[in-house]
Amino acid sequence: MLVKNEIGCAPSGFEPWGTHRPRRVGILLNPRSGTTRSGFDACSQLLAQHKHVIHREVVTPDDIAAALVEMASRQVDVLAVCGGDGTVQATLTALFHTKPFDVRPPLALLAGGTTNMTAADVGIAGKPAPALQRLLAWSEGGESVGHIERRGVLRVDRGPDCAPFFGMFFSAAGIVQVTRARWDTRRHARSHVMRGALGTALTVGRYVLGLALGRRVVEPTSIAIRLDGQTFDPADYLALFITTLVRLSPGIYPYWGEEAGPLRYTAVAYQPRHLLLVTPSLLRGKPNRYLTPEFGYTSKNIYEAALQLEAECALDGQFIDKPTQHPLMITYGGEADFLRL
Repeated sequence: MLVKNEIGCAPSGFEPWGTHRPRRVGILLNPRSGTTRSGFDACSQLLAQHKHVIHREVVTPDDIAAALVEMASRQVDVLAVCGGDGTVQATLTALFHTKPFDVRPPLALLAGGTTNMTAADVGIAGKPAPALQRLLAWSEGGESVGHIERRGVLRVDRGPDCAPFFGMFFSAAGIVQVTRARWDTRRHARSHVMRGALGTALTVGRYVLGLALGRRVVEPTSIAIRLDGQTFDPADYLALFITTLVRLSPGIYPYWGEEAGPLRYTAVAYQPRHLLLVTPSLLRGKPNRYLTPEFGYTSKNIYEAALQLEAECALDGQFIDKPTQHPLMITYGGEADFLRL
């Protein structure tokens, strides 16, 4: 049974969670995420064999919010999300902002999008249909034992008149420019392969190669930053991100701060020095003598960040409108539990 604690979540830690009784699963499926039509059809056929499972097709944040209200009224024990990072972000926003559940259920993330960075870190491994099959077998009392893993969630506030967003990976500067370029190439790609992870890798690789050759492949983004009360003068940045994810993709852990804060912050100045020398260490989060603020590389564990900038940002790959006159606040928004099988 879930036990409510002071922040309304299930108990923390990475702990076994068996199926001594059936679990009531609610499933959100986004048919417009990156999953192939055949993959989505495979999930639909599987659910047709489990008519007792509550599932809803969702596309917009409003769809997700309405489905969660229904699932809360039907007392689901586990909430599965089959979609991309944007679908997960909209689900987290609804769960943490409108709070349809008295006790938030664990999330079971199925990699149904294009990049699936969040699902790759805290989701159920494998393609959506096989992962869904394992989840349904577990929920009906199968032999497998699940684990609950708790992770922090980011809260992003644009000002007092704007509703907050909740997610796992905030980005600004060149990362957002590359994300925008990737959206454009994905829209014009003729093959599913190029719309997927390979296309993303090629897009990112093209920009990294351009940087290594000294080309102006992204424009500088001026940002004034305050981290945990410490103010930094406005400066041009090449990349900036804040996350609660442990890994961004296999083998990539680009943070090396040693502070106690729950949010991982990494920033790269617009014209960093020794970029080719530090890139392997940066991607693995392994400090070396060049990976320092003096050369343009900063990584800290923080509690909050206030950013003043005029460019658009992104949360889990979803673009956030240019902030108003208020600074953009990124803070610790609470914790979510994720089911791993």
